[in-house]
This record gives sequence, structure tokens and C-alpha cells, in this order.
Amino acid sequence: MKKKPTKELEKIGVPLRPLKADLHLHTAEDPLDHVQHTAKELISRAAGQGFDVLAITNHHAVTFSPDLFAYARDRGILLIPGVEITIRRRHVLLLNPPRGRALFDFTSLSALRRPETLVIAPHPYFPGMYSLNGALLKHRELFDAIEYCHFYTPAINFNLRAVDVSKSYGIPLIGNSDTHFLFQLGMTYSLIYAEKTVESIFEAIRANRIEVVSRPLSTREMGAIARRFLGMKLQGNGWNHEKVFASGPEV
Repeated sequence: MKKKPTKELEKIGVPLRPLKADLHLHTAEDPLDHVQHTAKELISRAAGQGFDVLAITNHHAVTFSPDLFAYARDRGILLIPGVEITIRRRHVLLLNPPRGRALFDFTSLSALRRPETLVIAPHPYFPGMYSLNGALLKHRELFDAIEYCHFYTPAINFNLRAVDVSKSYGIPLIGNSDTHFLFQLGMTYSLIYAEKTVESIFEAIRANRIEVVSRPLSTREMGAIARRFLGMKLQGNGWNHEKVFASGPEV
């Protein structure tokens, strides 16, 4: 992806060493998906790969606590509260969601928008009933960024439409892995030119000071992940994503 010009960043006082970040991750604490690794196992693996920033975004559950925040901090990682919710059968990522707010539709999502909460469109054009598809453009003013997800090959890339929308409408593109299995971590991530604070990171994303780092999967890798994902879903707590997220901690 396009590199950020060094002189331009120097002029506005942005750190030249970007933060390595993945803001779409699932763990064993997810109430819907049968993920095997715990939040602490994920954080430890990410620390070994040099990540600076993570957001665990389990379905309709904020996996975040003072203990988990400290565990990440001690390993050099800023952990941002996150959640993957379902609105009108469409997935949406919320980072640093507010407490005590029920979200039933896109109107209620609009009422939630504020500087300290980031809204991301995850895997918007991937096949599946929970992808945003046309709802992304219909409600594009609600989204701070569009996700470039790791699950693609050179021949099959459902991210291309997201790239086109990002360019056409000026919505920043952010790379995430949507990790459900630890080996997926690091396949796609973002380099964010910001200070290591939630406020600075969100401001940098909105200002599009991001590089997406990604590699395509081989056909064999894609098939293996698809089979494991299907097996995980069949072992999990069901396919019903129609729950309402109502509360969560903030940092």
C-alpha cells in the first residue's frame, strides 16, 4: 500500500515510527464463535510479533478489564476496548464503545457518533449475510474507516470493492485480520502514524495516516481457513447474531 511521505509527517509533528495495529480480533471469550485461544494468549502472541495496538472485538461482548489492559500494557501493547455488533443483520465494529447505549438500527448508531468512539465497516463486501454490502454506502457518513480483511487470494479478493469505495468517498482504509485462529495474526494489519494513545490513534485513522500491510493467501491456505472456520461455527454457540450490545467500558 501507499507509503506516507516522511517530510509531510515531520511538518505536522507525527511520529515517524508507526504503530503496528490490528483492530478486529476474536478470542475464546466470544459468546458466539468457538475460538480456542484466550485473550491473554492472543496478546502474548501479538507481543511476540511486535504489535503496539490491539482491539479484541468479540461479538456483542466487550472483552476488556483493568487486568487485561495491564497484561497488554506490560507487554508493550495498548489494548483498546472493542466489540463487533449486529445492526439490521449487518456487522459493525465499535472501538471504545460508550456505556449503557443500546443499538437497534443505523439511526441509533448515528446518535452514538463521537470523537472518542471509532466506527469501522468490517469485511463489507465479503459474501455472507452479515456483511454490510449496500448498507455501507447508504450509511457511509456513520463510518470512520473501511476494513481491508486478510481473507483473500490473488485471484479472489472481496476487498477490491472496499478499496474503490475508500478512494471514491475518501473513507480511510484500515487493515485488520479478523483473527479467529492464532496463525491468522499478522497476515493483514495497519501501521498507524500516531502517538500511543486512544485519542491520537483515532485522530490518525480519521486523518488517513495509515498504511495497510497485507499479503494474499494461497488457494490452499484459503481453503484450510474456510474449512476450519466452518467447523468452528458448527461447534460454537449458534449462528444467531441478532443480539443488542448495550454497554461497555471505555479508556
